[in-house]
Amino acid sequence: MGVFDLFGRTPRTKEVKTTKPFASAAENGTHNAGPVSVFDPTSYDDVEKMIDALKDGKNAIVHLEKLKKETAMRILDMLSGAIYALGGGVYEMEENIFMFSPTGVEIL
Repeated sequence: MGVFDLFGRTPRTKEVKTTKPFASAAENGTHNAGPVSVFDPTSYDDVEKMIDALKDGKNAIVHLEKLKKETAMRILDMLSGAIYALGGGVYEMEENIFMFSPTGVEIL
């Protein structure tokens, strides 16, 4: 049972990737942070797309200023849990604007 099953969503199957989404800077000798996805969610339902981007090795910039405080907190909590499980980090860029980066990406 997945996390989204708890919220009444029907489970979906996905093809499992067996390779790392990207190599860290130490492994490939570059400082390329990889692609960046920018999200401006309008509801809690958008959190799944953001987590999928993180699982694909992309950085995610999330703008939460248009949401109600309760919804923004739920999204932030879910993304924080996902990024912890992926071994990455979260950075507050400005008020209500956050950057989530998966493992292997260092923000200077």
